[in-house]
Amino acid sequence: MNDAAHEPPYDLEFVPLSAADDETAGQWLDLVAVTAATGPRSAPPCNVDLIGSLRFAPPATLLDDWVVRSGGRLVGALRLALPEGAPSARVDQLIVHPGVRRRGIGRALYGHAVRLARKHGRTALTGMVVESLPSGPRRDPGAAAFADAVGARRSGIPAGLHQWLDLGRTDPLAAGVPAVPAGYALVSWGTRTPDEYAVQVSRLELSLGDEPAAEDEADVRTSYARQFETMRIGRGRRAHHTGVVHEASGVLAGYTSVSKTTGNPAYALQGMTVVHRDHRGHRLGMLLKLANLAQVLRHEPEVRFLETANAEDNHPMIALNEAMGFEPYDRWVFWAGDAGAED
Repeated sequence: MNDAAHEPPYDLEFVPLSAADDETAGQWLDLVAVTAATGPRSAPPCNVDLIGSLRFAPPATLLDDWVVRSGGRLVGALRLALPEGAPSARVDQLIVHPGVRRRGIGRALYGHAVRLARKHGRTALTGMVVESLPSGPRRDPGAAAFADAVGARRSGIPAGLHQWLDLGRTDPLAAGVPAVPAGYALVSWGTRTPDEYAVQVSRLELSLGDEPAAEDEADVRTSYARQFETMRIGRGRRAHHTGVVHEASGVLAGYTSVSKTTGNPAYALQGMTVVHRDHRGHRLGMLLKLANLAQVLRHEPEVRFLETANAEDNHPMIALNEAMGFEPYDRWVFWAGDAGAED
């Protein structure tokens, strides 16, 4: 193959991406839609959610968004996420228009990511690529090959198992919602967490059900739950939660969350499900998920597809999902590259 085919166009122009720039943001939305049509299965892009993501970052995270033009045409985009206090920067988006791939634009975007990471004082880049499962559909190996070509390597972080539930084929609620064990009570809420549970939700999420080093750690980072809600609402997302309270202590023993974007009535995301270690062994995880699914369908009757992901070594949660009818689809493999290396 001619090596020149891999050289990036000489006229590449990197431009910061902002929601205030209507023209560029609109072109970016078009690019995301085109690349999504050729990528792994996911909910269709929601423009409200995407534009909101330019304005509202996740808690304790800075986002640095860029697009790249060639000949005046927007041909690629990059999103770098910079978690507070971390030594690495995370590549959340690196996309190239399908019509101009294999011309070095992706490599140029990666080089730009390295320069940005250095500027922000980060020493490494991390990211995720999608790989096939033996039982799942074939995934394009191009992303993994690209990561390898730019010098990135698989990290030690366990891969994620991506699962889908099609409610048109499987009804997890056919037998109803299980009985609540004695000594516990269910509570439910929407997008906004009630004040009495906000810090407890933050602690459960950040500790994954294990107590943090200091329970009163600045009210658990000034309530992670509230920060997350600000992002979620700013992106036009709705959420449905079910929690379980230990009646004797009044403590929130666990909760689960399902959220969805404005523009995809048929799709929802099964998010965090966590039960505190002191309350495990009562099948509260399955109870929470089924009770919350019933709530979701009452409020969002058009929902048909739910997706979720868990670390491959989280065998209990994966088994719980499979019992509900979730099917494995593909793997999310994490990689890392050195931001101190030369472009």
